[in-house]
Amino acid sequence: MNTGHGGPPSAERLEGLLSLFERVRERPRTRAGDRLRPLLLTIGSPAETRQVSHVLVERCMADPGPHSHITSDVQAGAPPFTDLALLLRHVSRELSSHHPRFEPGLRFPMLSMVLWLLELRRMRLEQEQSGNGERPDRQFASNAQRRLWQLAGELDAAEEDRERRTLLGRGIRSRRQIVVPAERPGQQGRLASVLSYLEQVAPIGVALVALVSATAASTLDIAAAMLAGGVGLSFVLGQVAARTRDWAGRRRYRWFTSAEQPYMRGNRSSDFLGFALDVFYREETDPGTPLDDELERLLIAAFLQDLRQAYRRGIGRAPWARVRYPAVVIDQMPEDHPGRGQSRRFVERVEELRRREERFDPLVMAVATGSRTEARELALAIRAPLAEQTVADLGEVREQDDGHPFWAGFLAEQRRVAVLGTRRELRVDAGRGDGSSTEPVYQGRRRPVAAHPALPWLVAGAILAGSLSVISFQAVRYCAPFTVWHAENGECIGISNGSYEFNERLAGIQRRIKRSNDAVLASGKPYVTLVYLGPMTVDPDIRNPEADLLAGIHGELVGLSIAQRRHNEASGQPRLRILLANSGSRFRHARQVAGRIRERAAQDGTIVAVVGFGQSREQTGHAIEELSKSALPMIGTTNTYDGTAQSRGRFSPYYFRLAPPNRTLARHAAFWGRNGRTGVRAGSADVFYDTGKGDLYSRNLAADFAAAFAPGKVRMLPYSDPSQVPGRVLEACTSPADLFYYAGRSDEFRSFINRLANTDCKGRRVVLAGDEVTKYVSDNARDIGATDSIRLFFTPLAAQEAWVPDFVGDQPRQIFYPSFDQVVEDLVGGNAAAQARPSRTHAALGYDAARTVISAAERIYGDQDRTLPTAAAILSELTEPGEGAMPQGATGLLRFGPRSQGHQIPRKPVLLTTVRPDGSLRMVAVCGELVREGRGTTGVCPADEAARP
Repeated sequence: MNTGHGGPPSAERLEGLLSLFERVRERPRTRAGDRLRPLLLTIGSPAETRQVSHVLVERCMADPGPHSHITSDVQAGAPPFTDLALLLRHVSRELSSHHPRFEPGLRFPMLSMVLWLLELRRMRLEQEQSGNGERPDRQFASNAQRRLWQLAGELDAAEEDRERRTLLGRGIRSRRQIVVPAERPGQQGRLASVLSYLEQVAPIGVALVALVSATAASTLDIAAAMLAGGVGLSFVLGQVAARTRDWAGRRRYRWFTSAEQPYMRGNRSSDFLGFALDVFYREETDPGTPLDDELERLLIAAFLQDLRQAYRRGIGRAPWARVRYPAVVIDQMPEDHPGRGQSRRFVERVEELRRREERFDPLVMAVATGSRTEARELALAIRAPLAEQTVADLGEVREQDDGHPFWAGFLAEQRRVAVLGTRRELRVDAGRGDGSSTEPVYQGRRRPVAAHPALPWLVAGAILAGSLSVISFQAVRYCAPFTVWHAENGECIGISNGSYEFNERLAGIQRRIKRSNDAVLASGKPYVTLVYLGPMTVDPDIRNPEADLLAGIHGELVGLSIAQRRHNEASGQPRLRILLANSGSRFRHARQVAGRIRERAAQDGTIVAVVGFGQSREQTGHAIEELSKSALPMIGTTNTYDGTAQSRGRFSPYYFRLAPPNRTLARHAAFWGRNGRTGVRAGSADVFYDTGKGDLYSRNLAADFAAAFAPGKVRMLPYSDPSQVPGRVLEACTSPADLFYYAGRSDEFRSFINRLANTDCKGRRVVLAGDEVTKYVSDNARDIGATDSIRLFFTPLAAQEAWVPDFVGDQPRQIFYPSFDQVVEDLVGGNAAAQARPSRTHAALGYDAARTVISAAERIYGDQDRTLPTAAAILSELTEPGEGAMPQGATGLLRFGPRSQGHQIPRKPVLLTTVRPDGSLRMVAVCGELVREGRGTTGVCPADEAARP
């Protein structure tokens, strides 16, 4: 075993030294705090110290941490360390290059800026020496160097300080940010700042963008989420791009003008640009020595400040993930080596600044020396002597205005010792003794698991995946911003102001309503809001686009729009806004949507009524129950079920019906069938009706007709599924009755007609149908008229054909009907197919529903001194209307009866209509009061009804 001087020590003998080195460069935990490290001096022959340095560097490489090796071996092409600037350039590049895998390297923006300014200053000095502004020695190595030379000349030639600042600021911006110095002066350097920000900012940016996008998707809509994501990513990329540029005066350079940097301050140094000019114009103190003491101190101070920033504990992952202090290993160099003096000067300058600033920096230095005398001289040069113990007199311990100076000096010395320690060096003779041990070399603490470089990306990935899940869920769940969502069967249900198109057929009228709504809001005038609740989508299982039977809904929306436009354009007060609430096909989601209407009404006091409820189904009743909890007045359009809004024998005080009930329609239909108004005096009738779950209309109408047709013979032909309709027709045609009464839905009427038209049913059959088939007739009247095997009569709830002198005398036609024709012309065109045109009958009911609310709102607004009506006020007006003439609607007079009769309109007109061979309609009979003064004869209506033949 080698124990003497002269030969390289064995690796085993250095185990103790390696353990000491590991403990010196190990970063304490947060609780212990960062502490300034002493200088490690190794003593021995050149071979011994070279071996020690080699082992220390190998240890740094094996247990990765930032390290640099200052050696006497000059690599090919590497510049010699002729001054401190070149040495720091080399050290900073190596410290930045050596780091654990996937960890961000150390960055040196302060040092890089000082080196750039010094290179700019050197070029100024060269130009002044040459006298002609040309580069005296060689060609430019790069475009960056050429630009720097040009900038130096422009700055030196500038006379005004403002011009100099402008030129320098422009040069700094075009320089772009350099965080690792270039290998040679004048070169641009690596663009490590991009990698630095991508390593540290990108995971946070991705996570924040994902969270913002998910929040936007949850609170706004998918479009907002996509917009937020795009803006967020653009912002992150913009930040990366912006931070790779240097902006003079930015916060990143405020250290140069702070109190922490007293080494280089001139008359201009109140801001960064002034400081940079002071560096640029600083003269040489000695010819041929461009770096004076102050510039050297500035270089070292910037270097140490960059290291402090890199090891400052905070929320960033990289600083507290670094568990090894940066180490600089300096070889023993020959006396004539140009780097010997600079490496010694580097160590002394670092320790000089440590004594002066008494602040922590993480740098660890291991320096090889040739003898104990040399080590002692270096130790004396860097020592931090304690204060002398002197005897103070009474005058020195007096209290003064600014405190107690004697005690303050004692505390300052305590702090100084706490920072610098009781000794600044550890001297180890590498040629004496044996450091081998049975204990392994100290390993040092491992990087915290929470600081693993993959963790931010895993967290960001998890957040991104969760956000994408939220966005995907919202995309699947919602059709439009949180008011229109996907139902279980795929339909888009919910509330819209017309902006979301529930069905292509309804798109035009919805856009018209949307424009009117926008105009209301833009006007700034007071307004009330009416909500329409109806099935605006078709069953997804329907594959035939001509079988959607949306003529009724289409018509009701047109009627609402006509009433809204006429009122608002006439400057009616208050204005009317309309919201459209889709309950889904067959009202299957009516309760759920009604709940949303309740929530909306609780937040929006302008909502005063809900209209629609056009289908007599159990779900419609559930919606009425739900809305009754908010005491919202409701007006039914085409709902004719006898028990609508009835519970425990009592009708709802909030529901009002425009259409006559089934019992009235059935009684008139039975009367007309028995008395020959359908072309045959029927003594028997076959009644077709739907017994499907949830349908209230069909069974109720069939039962009412059967009861009213007595004492005639009635055969009931129920079906529970549309597929059973053809079988019931075949059954009836075996022995057909005088009259076929169809009490089913429009959805199955096509199947009924097709089977009847293609079956030997013993001659032409007279079919009398309820009001429900109006939708089918609207779309298919020409086909029905052309089918010679049937003759169809039905009882629509309104018809333009009733507004002729035969039925209304000399009363003028209601204004709705000419308006309807013009609107339809604008919406679908005059030559549009019947399947694209709205039902005029349903439009009349929609118009009357809206006009009823408008009339009540106008009266309240005028009577209550321009007070905006509430839902309660509208309800009161509908229940107990004020005195005056009755409003005239498109379907008849509009004044509701008492609650005990279901708030139905007394003597509501009941119409009997037939389809001519050319598809046009002919009014056969009108019973009830269509207008106040009309014409009539007897024998056309039941005995207790006034006739309008």
